[in-house]
Amino acid sequence: MPHTELMVGNKAVAYGAKLARVQVISAYPITPQTTIVQYLAEFIANGEMKAKFIEVESELSAMVAVQGASFAGARVFTATSGPGLFFMHHPMMEGADLPVVMSVVHRSNKSMQPDHTDLMAQRDNGWIQLYCEDNQEALDTALMSYKIAEDPRLSTPTVFGIDGYILSYTAEPVEIPDQSAVDEWLPPLKAPWAPDIHLPVQEWKKRQGRMYGNQKAWIDHDAKFRSSLGVIKEVHDDFKKTFGRGYGNGLIDEHNCDGAEAVIIAMGTIASTARVVIDDLRAEGKKVGLVKLKCYRPFPIDDIKALAKKYHAIGVIDRNVSLGGGGNVLNETRSAIYDMAERPKVLGFHTGMAGDEVTTGMIKRIAEKTLRAVTEPVSTAVEWVGGA
Repeated sequence: MPHTELMVGNKAVAYGAKLARVQVISAYPITPQTTIVQYLAEFIANGEMKAKFIEVESELSAMVAVQGASFAGARVFTATSGPGLFFMHHPMMEGADLPVVMSVVHRSNKSMQPDHTDLMAQRDNGWIQLYCEDNQEALDTALMSYKIAEDPRLSTPTVFGIDGYILSYTAEPVEIPDQSAVDEWLPPLKAPWAPDIHLPVQEWKKRQGRMYGNQKAWIDHDAKFRSSLGVIKEVHDDFKKTFGRGYGNGLIDEHNCDGAEAVIIAMGTIASTARVVIDDLRAEGKKVGLVKLKCYRPFPIDDIKALAKKYHAIGVIDRNVSLGGGGNVLNETRSAIYDMAERPKVLGFHTGMAGDEVTTGMIKRIAEKTLRAVTEPVSTAVEWVGGA
C-alpha cells in the first residue's frame, strides 16, 4: 500500500530511482546533490535495491558510464549540480538519443545556492527538461521521466530539476507509491537499440539511424524532440489516472486563473510562494492568476499561445539570466506569441538568483505590476527584483 514519509528532496529523488528499478547508477558527489547517490548507495548496500553502482572520478565519467549502460540496454540514473553539469556538457550532446534520466539539484554559477542557470545552460543539447515545485513532485517526476524517456517514439534523455537546499535538504511529507503499482505502470525497459553482436558495426548503426554527417540528422532530431510534448502530456495523464496526482497537463499548470485578466509565470519553488500570493490577491478581488511552467524543453509553444489568447498581460519570473539577453523563459514566451495578430503585454522579472530569498512581498509587487499592465502604460523592460 502507498505510505507517507517525511523526507528531504534528495531522498525523494533517490526513492523515485529506486521505485523505477534502475539497473545502473553512476554519479560524482557535488553539493547539493551528494546525498542523492548516498541514499542510493545505502539502498543497494542494504539489499533494498538491485543495481550496479559505478564509482567514477568525475561528472563527465559518470555521464559516459550511464550512457554506455543505456546503450547496452539498461535503465540508468545519474545526478549532479551546477559545475558538475557543465562538466557533463559534451557527452550530453553526444548521447541525445539514449533514454538516460538525470536529476539536477540546482546550484548557481555564482554561489553554492540555487538558481536555474545550471540547467538552462544545457537547453540546446536535446534533453527534455522538467522543473519541480516540491518533494512530492520530485519523486513523481522521476517516475514520469522514465516513462517519457523510454517511450519507443522518443528514446530521448530526460532531466528534472529541484532547487538546491530549498528542496534538497528540506523535509516535506511525500507519499511513496506501492512498488507493485509502479512495476505495473513502468514495466522493464525494452531496448531495441541495444547492439546486436551478430551484425557488423556499420550495418547495425545504419539500422538504428545513427549515421550522422548531414543536416537531415538535425531535421529528424528536431522533429522527434518537438513531438515529445505530446508524449509528456500522455504520460502525465496516465500517471494522474493511476496514482491520483497531477501537475496541470504535464507542461503547464494554471492556478486560480478563472476570470483572471493577467497571469504570472513561475518555475520551481518560486511557484509555491506565488500560489500563496495569488490566492491572497484573488481574495482581494484582483484578477491575476498563476501559471507554473513545468516543462521548459521542449518549450510548450502552443500552450503559451493559448494563454496569450485568454489573458491581457503576462509577467514572467525568471530564476535565470541569459547575460545581455534577459530571462530565458521571457524570451521564449515573447517568441512564442510574436506572430499573433493580437497579443498581451509581456513583462519580465529576474529574482532569486544565487539563492537570494524570494518573498511574498516581491511576488506581490510582480503580480500587481503585471495586472496594472492590463489597463495602464507600464515599463515592459526587464526588471531585477530583490538582491543587493
